[in-house]
Amino acid sequence: MSAGASLKRRLGATPGDQRPLRVTSPVPVDVWEQVLASAPNALPSQTPTWLRCVCTVTGYEDVSRLYETVDGRRLVLPLVRRPRLGSLLAADFGLPVGWGPGGLVCEGGELRPEDVRMVIADLAQRHVLSTLVRPDPAAAATWEAVVPTSVLRERRMTQTVFLDGGFDEVWRKRFRSDTRNRVRRAERAGVVVECDDTGRLVPVFHQLYGESVDRWARRDGLPLPLARRLAARREPHRKVQTVAAMLGSRCRTYVAYHEGRPVSAIVVLLGTRTAMYWRGAMLEKLAGPVYANYLLHKTAIADAIEAGCTAYNMGDSARVSSLELFKSRFGAVSQDYACYRMERVPITPLVERARGGVRRILALRSRE
Repeated sequence: MSAGASLKRRLGATPGDQRPLRVTSPVPVDVWEQVLASAPNALPSQTPTWLRCVCTVTGYEDVSRLYETVDGRRLVLPLVRRPRLGSLLAADFGLPVGWGPGGLVCEGGELRPEDVRMVIADLAQRHVLSTLVRPDPAAAATWEAVVPTSVLRERRMTQTVFLDGGFDEVWRKRFRSDTRNRVRRAERAGVVVECDDTGRLVPVFHQLYGESVDRWARRDGLPLPLARRLAARREPHRKVQTVAAMLGSRCRTYVAYHEGRPVSAIVVLLGTRTAMYWRGAMLEKLAGPVYANYLLHKTAIADAIEAGCTAYNMGDSARVSSLELFKSRFGAVSQDYACYRMERVPITPLVERARGGVRRILALRSRE
């Protein structure tokens, strides 16, 4: 029995489950926008514009799926696929690494367990090599309660600052006292933050990102040429440029300057009610002593509140890490969630073993 058939058998049919009346792929843009209009808590990474960014930069094709249920509801699942491989070799992503969460966008905004069960059953019966779904972390409990234990899981943790009550409330009750002090120290040190939503500051971000890649390589013991090649593949210059051009005012680049020099930058995406901190880079030796990153995020959070957002998603972090601690200083709440991978053949364990071997070889070479 194939893995897909086994999964379908495990899901089974239970009373009250919905079956899709119709499945359409790719999702018509106008229908997707209609679903989004009734789901204001959708993430910026769950929009058709975002999927176009992914396809433009990566060369993937849009294989998003629209589910229409018998009770008249519509659900959208963002998915992309590398073209020209054929369905039997195809790997679908919702969404690829570096592009944020995908998951289901539901008409009316309410995700039900039967919605997840219906979609997992649909994905399991398709003749593709693998499918990866990375849901909105806010819906983690609904997904985890329904997805069978036989489905591979990649455990993650994200952090979100909730913005209800306005900036004064967030500043006084969610920012830690040492965070407020660091923001003030940044201002006294003369740190200045500039915000742009036209793409003008994207080259400044890339300049700082290149410096960050070199710093990460030295920290991890990777040869600089290799680290730079990997970064160029993972984060090509056209990536942020394309997002800034296609999202317009919904993509904001913040740059912190000290003594006239850019020392740190972040890229923030705006949804209807959720802002997402998407990318960051800095000159650590210059930005750290003047607490530039604290002033950057304080400014972005204040702007998100002014734009009507009720949450500021700061992205994934490793547990008990300096990044987790930094985000918690702004009052970010941790949320565990999982990515789900359905495979017709067990390729993930093989890939993980191969990656582990490469990492061990690089570690040995770095000690020579």
